[in-house]
Amino acid sequence: MMNILKLLAFVRLYITYIFQVRVKHYLSASIARFTQLLRKKIRLKKRYTSEIQNRIKAAVSSGGLRLLFEDRSTLRRTNVDSSSGALRLLFDSASTPTRSAVEALPKPSRRDVKPVSNMSQRNPKAEPKASRPGGEVSPSRDFFLTNFAPTPAFNAVGLGFCFTVTRILSEGDPKPTRRKFEQRWEKGGNWSPIEQVLVEKLVVNPMPINRVKPKRSVLRSFKATCKVLMYRVNTLLGLIFPVVQRALKYLLFVADYKRTYRMILTCLFLCLVSMFSLSAQTPRKDSGADGLSHLVALKPGDKIPDAVWNQSLELNYFNGKKKTIKFSDLKGKLILLDFWSTGCPSCIEGIPDMELIQQRFKDKVQVVMVNSQRNKDTPERIKKRFKKYEEDFNYTPVLPTILNDTLFTSLLPHNTLPTIGIINPKGQFVLNSYASSITEDIIQDFLKTGVSSRFIEKSEIQNPERINTRPLVDTTGLLFCSVMSGYRENYLGVYPAVAYSKGSSLFQVGNYFLNSCYQLAFPDAFKGAQSNLFVFDESITKEFTDLIYDFKTTKGQFWYQLYLRDSITQELAFDYFRKALTERFRVAVERKKGAVAAYALSLDVSRPLWKTKGGMYMNSVDKGNESLIMQNMPLNGVIGFIRSTLDKPVIFEGKSAERIDLHLPGNFLGLSIKEKIAALEQYGIKLTPTQYSGEYPYFYAVSTKHTN
Repeated sequence: MMNILKLLAFVRLYITYIFQVRVKHYLSASIARFTQLLRKKIRLKKRYTSEIQNRIKAAVSSGGLRLLFEDRSTLRRTNVDSSSGALRLLFDSASTPTRSAVEALPKPSRRDVKPVSNMSQRNPKAEPKASRPGGEVSPSRDFFLTNFAPTPAFNAVGLGFCFTVTRILSEGDPKPTRRKFEQRWEKGGNWSPIEQVLVEKLVVNPMPINRVKPKRSVLRSFKATCKVLMYRVNTLLGLIFPVVQRALKYLLFVADYKRTYRMILTCLFLCLVSMFSLSAQTPRKDSGADGLSHLVALKPGDKIPDAVWNQSLELNYFNGKKKTIKFSDLKGKLILLDFWSTGCPSCIEGIPDMELIQQRFKDKVQVVMVNSQRNKDTPERIKKRFKKYEEDFNYTPVLPTILNDTLFTSLLPHNTLPTIGIINPKGQFVLNSYASSITEDIIQDFLKTGVSSRFIEKSEIQNPERINTRPLVDTTGLLFCSVMSGYRENYLGVYPAVAYSKGSSLFQVGNYFLNSCYQLAFPDAFKGAQSNLFVFDESITKEFTDLIYDFKTTKGQFWYQLYLRDSITQELAFDYFRKALTERFRVAVERKKGAVAAYALSLDVSRPLWKTKGGMYMNSVDKGNESLIMQNMPLNGVIGFIRSTLDKPVIFEGKSAERIDLHLPGNFLGLSIKEKIAALEQYGIKLTPTQYSGEYPYFYAVSTKHTN
């Protein structure tokens, strides 16, 4: 009995909490009354187990109320005896209860009716037709067995129910189980006002069994679907309700405190103001861009706006000095803006070359280094970086630089370093270019003619990360493609590797110097050999040898692409590359062994003019320069340069750890072989004809036809 009491208390609590108002009025009061009756009986210490069983039997025999709930709740049946206040609850499962029983009925006053068959009352076809005589239908107030079907008529917080009577027993039938299903009835007593009103509202005209039965399977499927949906909705509401409740509490808390509310509004307003301020991107005063946020990026040929010319620039020198000028002070000169950062080694290594340009052209050219604000290079970081160069090379740049720049970075957009922005003496933006194309010869030609065709334009780099590079040739609809071309503008070098995608293979060698291309295509021929040991057949043209030794200009760079709509190995890809390279230049390479004519290089210790005095590494040997300068350069690099200017291999048997300073006249490249040997001897570098015996790469001409 204690278990029943706890169960009723739980049901009451659950229904009161979940279904709040409406179900509370209909069901909670009845459960409370049942609970009070049970508590009273427990206090009197009566044995309710046997008494309830007896009263249930009496109720069945005397016509008590039996309610059969066939809705979606777990509460299935309720037998009530109004005289004893007893309640029997039968649960089919342990799932969450969603319905309660109607309160107990009064004592029955009719005679007992005992069933004569154990057959199910739900199946009228279980008995022979002869045992099911017809009969009259009793009034609705004598109904004792009812079926409840869920509909939206009875609402309880979004869950609706209504009830339809489907089984009726006529009064006075001694054998109700042998009657027709429509005529079954059971005698009952006087009902209490609550039950009577509730049941009278629920009872409708009886429905014949032959009308309900065909729809029973459809209703069961519908009920099963409704059960799943109701369970899901109930679970979802149970999860959402605590979150919503907590949010409402926080909202009420904020609303109750006016100061907090004002503070939040103030913070939101400040955030909006900050966002608009950042989007404006107002340049700093020390960058020379105060009030120029409206300016847009320039295109080649655009004039520099007057507002830019009128800006003040703070030039910072690496010795700690500063100087403030107006940008218009540089008007009339060829302005070279060298964009750099401390994280770009090639930028710093190229500073000496730009200083040579400044020294050569003096008042005609002005080189200004520009460190963009996006580099995040602080003065302390810059000082620390160049302190190492001063200690290692005794070098401090003499060119001025602009720090924390936003103006020129916005006007001349770029995404890689180093980049040289060029502004002509007329005040027009020419283009952005590579540092390698800023040579004395090209600048001299531009100042004379004003034509910029020799400058290599550098736009936004298309593959800054060097991966997933777009093919040189569109491969749509192709089965096979093997193409070799010259330098590909606005692309960084791509390492040779096969990329597989959707059953296809793509192999690219991007912007590699010709010397490197041949070493990739003929690895066995170059294994362990230096460039100074290259031997060229007499049929090889000077144009080809110049390309082999060109490690600076874009003229000596090439791009190869192989596409195959199938999987291909790395070795096979290199085979195709080797074939394309040979067909393009009609030159192949093999490794030979034997004696060959050469020059033996030696250093005159008595005249060590070649010995380095230190300083920054420099290799300014471009054609057309006023002088060819190699400063603090490794001996192997000097020997390679000398070999590129002679007709035979150059060998050196001494130590190669020496560093060389070499300043040759600008016309050195145009001299004859004898004149070149004589010029080198003045610096203590002797070249003696000799024989070299050993292995070497041998370049020879082949008879092939170039095919696409």
